[in-house]
Amino acid sequence: MQTSNPFQTILDELGEVKEILYSLKKEPEIELKKKLYSIKECSEILKLDYQTVRSHILKGNIKAEQIGRFYRISHLDLMNALNDVKSLKYKR
Repeated sequence: MQTSNPFQTILDELGEVKEILYSLKKEPEIELKKKLYSIKECSEILKLDYQTVRSHILKGNIKAEQIGRFYRISHLDLMNALNDVKSLKYKR
């Protein structure tokens, strides 16, 4: 006489749902790595003035790519700058 777990089908389905959720959780990270922000968007995220962000880019504190006459900042560089610029803000 075999005793099978009556909840096994539910556990299997929960495992599938868990895998789907983990895959959905990882997808936005990949998209964010490719995302580029303008100086205006960065100033809103960093809560700084537009000119302040622009001067940090020109000084080299924030890494940015110049595309034509516009600067674009990658998501990873922006997240790195988030900590660096805040510390520079209070450093005199």
